[in-house]
Amino acid sequence: MAAFDQVLGRKTLLLDPERLTARIREAKSVLLDVGTGEGRFVLDTARAQPDWLVIGIDPVAEAMARSSRQAGSKPAKGGAANAVFLRASAEQLPGPLASVVDRLTVNYPWGSLLRIMAAPDVDGLRRLRAACKQGAKLAVLLNATVFEDPDYLQRIGLGAVQDLEHDEQLPAAYAAGGFAIRTRRLITGDPPVNTLWGRQLVRGSDRSTLIIEAVAGPERCG
Repeated sequence: MAAFDQVLGRKTLLLDPERLTARIREAKSVLLDVGTGEGRFVLDTARAQPDWLVIGIDPVAEAMARSSRQAGSKPAKGGAANAVFLRASAEQLPGPLASVVDRLTVNYPWGSLLRIMAAPDVDGLRRLRAACKQGAKLAVLLNATVFEDPDYLQRIGLGAVQDLEHDEQLPAAYAAGGFAIRTRRLITGDPPVNTLWGRQLVRGSDRSTLIIEAVAGPERCG
């Protein structure tokens, strides 16, 4: 199993799983943001919910450096000690996060994470599910404009994906990955969460966001 590293400003340290477990036990709720990018969503959520443990993972430590440094500041200066940033990819889950997550978010994924959520990749969904408690809430925000460009979809290996809002096969694929889709809806305009990548994709334009909300079902045996 690949190790998870904790991001502390410009530094990365090997994660202490026992210390993380202790913090998880103390938290009222655990939110995991996968593919967190610059980490703005994690930092804002941690500030708004001081009794939660809010964890962001991304394979690029440098992207999270600024937010992780801000999290370590004093509360009066915008710090949030309950925000944790880890260098890891979705493919490494669950690792030290097995069955601990109450809320799972995936905001404007791209690359391999986009393929997991939109293709969808059942094995990838199962790795995400393995990090969740039964009944955990999953919220996914997808740049829906991507799916209007067949040439781009071919280049990133999603040529067969079309109308995810109405695709009748999507709920079955998510169910095979351990999640029951509750709602799918399309919105236009500003992104519903504050992320740098989301703002670049949709703010100030007529681009659309597809919101998928689901619940983690019972874990499969065998």
